[in-house]
Amino acid sequence: MRKNASVWWMNPTILFAIVMGVVIAGAYMIPAQNYLMFYRVEKFIDSGNIWLAVYPAAAFVLGGLLSSMLYKKVKPVSVFPDAVLKRDTFIKFVVYALFAMTLFGYAVYLLIMVRSGFTVSLFLSVIKGEPGAIYSIKQNFDKITGVTSFTNFGIAFTILATYYQCLKGSKTFMPAFTVVFLLTLMRSIFFSERLALMEIMVPAIIIWISMRLKQGKRVPFVKLYPLIGIVFVIGFFGISEYFRSWLSYYVHIYPSFWEFVVTRFFGYYVTALNTGTLYIRELGFPSIPFPYYTWEWLWKIPPGGEAYANVYGVRPMGLLDNILETMGNPEFNNPSGLMLPYHDYGFGGALVYMALLGYISGVLYTHFRNNHTFGMLMYPIWIVGILEFPRYLYFTSGRFFPCWVVLLLFTLVLHYNKRKIKSWRLSGVNRT
Repeated sequence: MRKNASVWWMNPTILFAIVMGVVIAGAYMIPAQNYLMFYRVEKFIDSGNIWLAVYPAAAFVLGGLLSSMLYKKVKPVSVFPDAVLKRDTFIKFVVYALFAMTLFGYAVYLLIMVRSGFTVSLFLSVIKGEPGAIYSIKQNFDKITGVTSFTNFGIAFTILATYYQCLKGSKTFMPAFTVVFLLTLMRSIFFSERLALMEIMVPAIIIWISMRLKQGKRVPFVKLYPLIGIVFVIGFFGISEYFRSWLSYYVHIYPSFWEFVVTRFFGYYVTALNTGTLYIRELGFPSIPFPYYTWEWLWKIPPGGEAYANVYGVRPMGLLDNILETMGNPEFNNPSGLMLPYHDYGFGGALVYMALLGYISGVLYTHFRNNHTFGMLMYPIWIVGILEFPRYLYFTSGRFFPCWVVLLLFTLVLHYNKRKIKSWRLSGVNRT
């Protein structure tokens, strides 16, 4: 197996630069009247504050370039691939355990939906696009923090199951993966969580492509996958919006469905940057007494919720919501991952934070290419965070927390046993 096969668009520095370059340029160049016409919000980005977006983006890229220079000579290893091939029972146990935890999370989801009034007739109302059908589900649905989060174990399940099948050349987990996919699809449609589908589809595709290349197999049109991906994502976005808002409202506003889809899709990203700029303009930076947004997962660990407010007397999200309600458009409420570090650390601290994220991204990518366990497991989902960065700070979100904790624990267990327990040592693996 080839050790470091990859393609240009998997490089986080290149991918981030392209994504952010397009979004920043688009947000700046779209005329103010178009913001009002399409997104019903004023344009807050101008030549005097565009640097708020450019500087942190540049810091991320510099951090990525630095890591690529410092980690040029990382040597390939094969602990995880060998474990999949030679410790079949253990790997299967972990994968099925993650599958069971995912099913538990969705069972709780379903129970709450039924208790909140979900019926077959309401399901049919969503399919027909009746006004308010999806919103009535979301408004009546109360997540149980720490329990419904079990659904996010589906990400780790997908990553391990996909590697297993690629390395073994089998379809062992296809029935389980199909179940997780359908449940996630339901969640993405009924709760407008399109990101949930990306969280399982993107890692699976990245792993499949990288493993085929490392095994010396051909992947047709692999260099064009970003374009194919954009078409697919916009297409799925269009399908979900068709039931969510097109039939009930926007069919009377836009001249064509696809004009609505493209305008609204890119609107989520450019308005996030615009909204983030508004928050900075109104609150300044840093705007809170202690970091919150870049440590969201920590503050939301159960019982969480009011922990930050109880300690510091401030509700960070309340500050943003107040501005959004009075000066922005609550329909486009994303604050942009580029802007949130300013609130936590101020100008200099935000740039350091972004450079560190770029550096970590580069390290994970290098380890991913060279078959280091944590890099192989983490980087396929890390790409989702890079793609979502213009809109959302995914890396520190509560939804990402269960995934990276599980992958880290799995890595530690695998390497601890490989080094410390004689019966687990894998033949053909060099001890370091």
